[in-house]
Amino acid sequence: MDVGAGNAILWDHRSGHWAFDPALVVRFVNDYRNVDRFETVDRATAERVAETVSGGHALPDEDDIRAMFAPDASAGGPQPSGRQ
Repeated sequence: MDVGAGNAILWDHRSGHWAFDPALVVRFVNDYRNVDRFETVDRATAERVAETVSGGHALPDEDDIRAMFAPDASAGGPQPSGRQ
C-alpha cells in the first residue's frame, strides 16, 4: 500500500468497518504530529494489530483491499470493505 498517495485503509470506529478514505489517509500521514503513529509492517503484523484496533474484525483480504482502491469505488468518499 502506498500511504503517501492515500492508498491505505483505516478502521472507521464510527461505522465499525474498514474504510478507504484517501483524503483522510493523506491528512493523517502528512501531519507531523502523527509521525510516530504509523509504520510499514508485514501482513501478519497488520492482521494482529487490525484485530486489536477494530475490536476483533479481521483485516480484509488482498482482493477486497484492491477492490476498495479501485477508482470507481473511491468516487463517493469512504468505502467500507466487502467483508465484515
